[in-house]
Amino acid sequence: MAEEAKISNVVPFEEPVLSVEDMLAAPDVQYKYVDARPLGWPGRVRIGSLTANDLIEWTEANEGPAKRTAGLRLLIKSLVDKDGNRIGRSEHLEKFKQKSHKAVDAIVKEIIDFNGLVVVKKDAKND
Repeated sequence: MAEEAKISNVVPFEEPVLSVEDMLAAPDVQYKYVDARPLGWPGRVRIGSLTANDLIEWTEANEGPAKRTAGLRLLIKSLVDKDGNRIGRSEHLEKFKQKSHKAVDAIVKEIIDFNGLVVVKKDAKND
């Protein structure tokens, strides 16, 4: 009986409940500028949040030799232009390998943080 009293006093939530169609239609990619000047690059880099599919593809590809380029591939998937269009391409991988590790790593760390990813480092003894 006490439970019923509690439930009857609940104030209905004012916002509408989204349908699946509403969720799928919602523009939910977020954007962020990363100041690359302290890294030696002449401006800002714009990144976009990753889609669920981007993360699935990235995670599935992180086995074997591809694991060594995981950060670079994450960078390439995240790059967007001023209008939010994805501009990173697979052919950019080899070119980014020639860039400063410090610069690339700093941007990759921003991407990881921006997307709420957690990097799990294996203990060297367990490899």
